[in-house]
Amino acid sequence: MAGSKRKLSVQECDAILTAKGSVLEMEELNIHGRTVRTWKRCPATFPSFFLDSLAKYSSRTFLSSPTDGGRDRERVTFAEVLEKSLTLAAWMRTRGLGKGSRIGIGGMNCTGWIVVFVATHLIGGITVAINAWLPVPSILHCLRTVRPDLVFVDEERADLLASVRDELARDGVGEVISWDSPVFNPTATLDQIEEVRAGRGVEGLSPESDAVIFFSSGTSGPPKAVLSTQRMALTNLWSGLVAPSRAALRAGVTVPPLPRATDPQKTVLLSVPLFHVTGCLSWLMRAFFGGSKMVLMPRWNTRDAIALIEEEGVTVIGGVPAVVASILQSPDLPKYRSFETVFYGGAPPSKELAREVKGRWPKAGLVQGYGLTETNAYVCSIAGQDYVERPASTGPPVPICDTKIVHPTTRVELPQGQIGVLLVRGPQVMKLYVNDPAATAKAIDREGWLDTGDIACIDADGFIYIKDRLKDIIIRGGENITSADVENALYAHPAVSEAIAMGVPDKLLGEKVGVIVALREGAQADEMELIDSVKNKLARHAVPVIIMIQHEPLARNVNGKVVKKDMKPALVAEWEKRGRMDAGKIRSRL
Repeated sequence: MAGSKRKLSVQECDAILTAKGSVLEMEELNIHGRTVRTWKRCPATFPSFFLDSLAKYSSRTFLSSPTDGGRDRERVTFAEVLEKSLTLAAWMRTRGLGKGSRIGIGGMNCTGWIVVFVATHLIGGITVAINAWLPVPSILHCLRTVRPDLVFVDEERADLLASVRDELARDGVGEVISWDSPVFNPTATLDQIEEVRAGRGVEGLSPESDAVIFFSSGTSGPPKAVLSTQRMALTNLWSGLVAPSRAALRAGVTVPPLPRATDPQKTVLLSVPLFHVTGCLSWLMRAFFGGSKMVLMPRWNTRDAIALIEEEGVTVIGGVPAVVASILQSPDLPKYRSFETVFYGGAPPSKELAREVKGRWPKAGLVQGYGLTETNAYVCSIAGQDYVERPASTGPPVPICDTKIVHPTTRVELPQGQIGVLLVRGPQVMKLYVNDPAATAKAIDREGWLDTGDIACIDADGFIYIKDRLKDIIIRGGENITSADVENALYAHPAVSEAIAMGVPDKLLGEKVGVIVALREGAQADEMELIDSVKNKLARHAVPVIIMIQHEPLARNVNGKVVKKDMKPALVAEWEKRGRMDAGKIRSRL
């Protein structure tokens, strides 16, 4: 159009955003013998960040939180969280805990979880976020790996661990305390509390001090304990500013300023667990940063979520893509309800989701991000019109992060556009796996490159496209088929809510493509209808030979991820039951 402005490239946007004196200015530092780019103005340590944020928004309501096992709710201000955290921190110091102490946290999303998290950091401790929904043997594995000095849990976890407390003590795990217990009432003197507020005991804390331990999802083996420093974890705060800022520049509008105490408060529905890096570093920490009210849920349930959206006036939703899709498709959500921002990540979304979100809520800001536990969330992100135009992309990497695509076997870097394994490097990459040097060396090479285990490609504009997990690639007669391509072809069918593609065994070709599909509520479709719908969208060898259809949502773990190894046996069993016969051949025989 005549007179229209040229859209800035990603590289031009990044040059503007990271210019000297800007909020997102970068600097090069030598950290542990490696030169890295990092955010110059990002908060340096957790204690200073928490004290500043909790004071800045002190009068605001911070939490709408479940109590009594989720049967009731409480509302807590930022000031109240600060006072509770200062008291608990001072009490922990009287027990000899301080800088470097490991404090376990295990429980559902609630005020107690957040208070322990903040209090631990106020004394310079290391938070150990334990997956609360793991079976007891897996929880024991996590505790024995890390051996925290003290463990805080909710009532349900306290009951589960009651019979093994002596065993844990013998293994070097500290006392297990329930924040729900009526006899637990930590107290401290005013002087002790003021010492914590003044930063006593954390004077030597630096950005390179150890800060957080999260556990990998354990979908391909026992959970690994991921240790990161203050800098590695806090980097995510500034990285989260990149996508909306890029989107604004590329749209020719003003870049959003940093949050101010005078800004209208946002209300965020937290749909993911706090023990996950997404729930903690991307959602909780951003609520501290922006002064948002967080509406917590003990467990995800779409109907309960929609009730809370209405009761609490939620303006920001997100989580894994399945959460957004379930809200979008629910008949319980009033037609008038809209949102200010819709954010998701943590699992591959369908290409249709961005279009559907903008169709239903055209004024909502749309953001998608990609990262791992080992990268403390953000590697890359995408927002606004870029995401609408590139719904299969997770966006360009944030400016502090290097990325490259390598051959899975030779590890040689591949040309632009070719599919291979995604490697990332930057100040947000974890320090190590606790007590597992072999796994650490396998994950991070000598130059600092982290193997994500994800199959991806990068286009000419620098946008990254995640295709699959390396271990989930379907290999049919030597042809590599990514599950994302198959799933996205199926998502174009109006009846399909969710799809998961996996390999089923074939004597001649090794594998063929099988899929489990969940239909939208009230929708109908049969197997051959779905197979026929993708024949003009996929290469012939990628067309599914079997589609199992179900009317309930796909099963997911507590992090919102579909665990393929748990679902594959049912698909393979049905394939074997059919005598490994393609659905099309079965139809031709009828």
